[in-house]
Amino acid sequence: MTLDSCVPVKVALQLMDTSSLGRAYQYDSYQQTHNQLQHALQSIVNDHHQGFNSSIGTFHSIMRSITTSQAKVRALRESLVQAKTDLSTSKPEVKNMVETSQTYDTMLRTLNLIEQLNGVPEKLEARISEKRFLTAVEVLSDALKVIKQPEMMEIGALSDLRTYLGSQESSLADILIEELHNHLYLKSPYCMDRWKPYSPHQKDSLLTKAEGKRPLHVFLDSVDFTQPVNANANKNPEADSLYYIRLLLEALNSLGHISNAVGTVNQRLPVELFKLVEKTNNEVDQRHPSSLTGVARSIGTFTKALDLGLSDNDVRVTVIHDLLWTLYSKFAAVMEGHRVIYDVVKGISRRDGSEDVASLAGGFMEVWQLIQSEMRSLLHDYLTMTDSRSVSSAPKGIHHAINNIVTGKTPRDKNKILFKLSSTDSNSASIKKDQDDLESILKASVPGLVSESLRPAATSSDVNTSSDGAATGHKLLIEPSVFNMGFLLPPSLAFLNRIKDIVPAGSGIVLSTLTSFLDDFLVNVFHPSLEDTIRDLFNQTTSDLDAFQQDPQWASVAKKPVMKGATAFLGLITALCKMLDTIPPDQAFGQLTIDLLNSYYEKCYEWYKELVARHRAGPEDGTTPMLDMKRSAQWARVDKIRSAMHGLWTGNEEAEALKKETEVELGDQEGKTLTLADLITDRKVTNSLCILYSSMKWLASNVVQLRHVEDTQSFSRQEGGLSGRRRRRWTLISGESSMSRDEAAKPVYLPMTTETVSGFDGVVNSFQELANTILFTLRAEARCHVLHYLDICMKEGNYCLDSLVNTPDPNVLALNADLVWFDEVISHLLRDTETKYLVKGLGAMMDHLLVANANCIKIINKEGVERMQLNILVLQQNLKNIETGGELTRASAFYALYAGGMEVIQTKFPKDLIKAAKEGKIDFSYDDLKVLVELYFSEAMSNRRESASALQARRSLNENLLALSEIMWTL
Repeated sequence: MTLDSCVPVKVALQLMDTSSLGRAYQYDSYQQTHNQLQHALQSIVNDHHQGFNSSIGTFHSIMRSITTSQAKVRALRESLVQAKTDLSTSKPEVKNMVETSQTYDTMLRTLNLIEQLNGVPEKLEARISEKRFLTAVEVLSDALKVIKQPEMMEIGALSDLRTYLGSQESSLADILIEELHNHLYLKSPYCMDRWKPYSPHQKDSLLTKAEGKRPLHVFLDSVDFTQPVNANANKNPEADSLYYIRLLLEALNSLGHISNAVGTVNQRLPVELFKLVEKTNNEVDQRHPSSLTGVARSIGTFTKALDLGLSDNDVRVTVIHDLLWTLYSKFAAVMEGHRVIYDVVKGISRRDGSEDVASLAGGFMEVWQLIQSEMRSLLHDYLTMTDSRSVSSAPKGIHHAINNIVTGKTPRDKNKILFKLSSTDSNSASIKKDQDDLESILKASVPGLVSESLRPAATSSDVNTSSDGAATGHKLLIEPSVFNMGFLLPPSLAFLNRIKDIVPAGSGIVLSTLTSFLDDFLVNVFHPSLEDTIRDLFNQTTSDLDAFQQDPQWASVAKKPVMKGATAFLGLITALCKMLDTIPPDQAFGQLTIDLLNSYYEKCYEWYKELVARHRAGPEDGTTPMLDMKRSAQWARVDKIRSAMHGLWTGNEEAEALKKETEVELGDQEGKTLTLADLITDRKVTNSLCILYSSMKWLASNVVQLRHVEDTQSFSRQEGGLSGRRRRRWTLISGESSMSRDEAAKPVYLPMTTETVSGFDGVVNSFQELANTILFTLRAEARCHVLHYLDICMKEGNYCLDSLVNTPDPNVLALNADLVWFDEVISHLLRDTETKYLVKGLGAMMDHLLVANANCIKIINKEGVERMQLNILVLQQNLKNIETGGELTRASAFYALYAGGMEVIQTKFPKDLIKAAKEGKIDFSYDDLKVLVELYFSEAMSNRRESASALQARRSLNENLLALSEIMWTL
């Protein structure tokens, strides 16, 4: 019954139907439900009867209100119909009222616009001061559109405002351009995160975010330049420098000055780059006091030591690294800023479809060319020294000071500047106060017009302090040197490899040619400068007065004293090889090194010839001095003697080698006279020869360690551009395998090809051969002294004495003195091996000469033999301090036979002689004994006063010679 489709009559009939189809069985429940409803209804009526009574009155009031409203609607309808009728009737007075109303409405709108225009300056200044230039441009553009409307142009009171807004347009454009330069060239403090200051052991000049991407690439990937930019009012626009550059360009585009702005940027590019380099140069100079880096400059070019580059721990290395890594990091940031300009301008041109704007995007090539020029000039300044920097920096007027005093005239140099506004002390209290007042006035009148970048940079025209004669016009922080290339090239190559990610695709720059200008610089500037410098340093090294003198600091480089020129020359070659390892290899430098080695060998050989030179008179008039070589130097060049000495030096059988050497030396000397002029009697000459020998051995052993043969294809060709190794060198520094401090400990070598290494080996062998020649000369010199003095001792000595003499022959004493100082020199200057070699066999030679040259003694008696034995004893004692195992036993035995008399020879000696012959112990030949017999009878035979005695002595001589002959023939 609760459903809407219920029919009450149908339900009542069903409740009264007692059949099986009816609902009579539910009638009781229906009755019960009916009673409950009646009871509930009664309860509701009892509870709410007052409300029912009041609702009846309310219903009547509502009905009355509805009736009243219907009457008012009918009256309003009638009024509208009447108004329509009235309005359709033409009335002139109403038309006038409408026109007046429209005029008043126009006036109100004009007043409203004037009121808005009056608020533009304040609003514009607020936007400019907050550096929200995009909204400032919108405000200014809207105001200019309004104030340039025809109806506004007729209002004369707006002329001042119109002029102000027109000037603000150009001022705002200038401010935008200046702000653009502030962020392009890193003048704003908000640009500090765009470049990376130098840190020790730095390998990369570019910044990266945590995920490894450059901020530039993050910015470019997150921005669509074809869509208009929306400025965030809650964010500092300068916080993101690259985003701020885009805002400035969009503002300039909205202002209609994008073409002028890009043109101004291109025009100011050289000046701004110069200022950037100058500022960085000054900052680095302030971080590193000139007292540490400018020592060489303060003492002048001509008084400083030989400059062979900087060591790794030199403070000047830190200075040049600080300058280059910092400057190149700023260069990369500048190029990133110009990359943003390139992409923004290109996006604006696509958005607006303007070909004029698209043509402005081609300035990136000019940026790269100018940075390339700055790099080239910077490298040139720190590699080569111009003539202007080697001139005295004394004031020009000082040269005329005496003349001015004498004449009383002191003319003023009209070319000299008396004062400069730029040299005014900007930190002065009075100037600072006036400057602050001026800036406050300018900021109050035109906000944003005054910025730090608009202040002219302090410049100096003092040629002595501004640039040190540098091509770039910047102060040099360290002395220029070609050896600085090892410190200049790695940062430069790292920068060139990194900017490949900055260069836009359509800029016209081929990435593979970024390093081509550096190739040209190396070939056309660095290579000639290096060769000239190396040759100048070589001449300076080898032409000094003390170049062939002992190096006071030899102990730090060698075990024995070496020449000062040799240490300097090896330092030059080593520095050259170190520097060559940092640049692409070239066969020309290998050949240059070989040429230098050959030149030094020639100088050393000339020095050797000068040391062993023998001055003699000319053959014709006896006045023209001619040069010949000392006898020892001549012996060192004789093949047989040299071969014998070399065999003894290389360790062949000592006895045979000594015997062979003595034979060839005496054979060469046969028939020649050995005078004092043929000997080296100056101790300084021997000293120099020893030092020259040690220098040649030391130099050869060190130079041979530089030998390094590489494939020919690894070397660059001047006509072939970049080859394999050169390309590897360019990419080497960009990766993890770049130059590091660990490379400082690696061995230094000179890369050569198979063609050039033969010349290198040849010059090293030349050093070895010269050393051997000097060694053989020294050995021959000692033997020449022995030969000379013993020859004089035997030929000119007096051995026919009336009484016993207790002093040896003066020539023996002279020989001992010479051998003593000779041994002192070689022991101090040469190794033990060379020292032993030089004196080896001196005793054997003396022993042989004292016996073999006995026939040179004209007359000898018993006292003379005793003096000869004294000579032998003196020589023996001195020889013990010089040569190990040096004995004169044969000579002692020979002259002892004389002291025994002819009885020994005739009776006892033959028996001993036969016995010795059988045992193989005979040490004298027939000729030796024959000379001894002749000497025994020499005194008697020389007695001319007693002819009978002389004849008897001759008969005895013949008898003894016959007996000696029979004895010797029986052996």
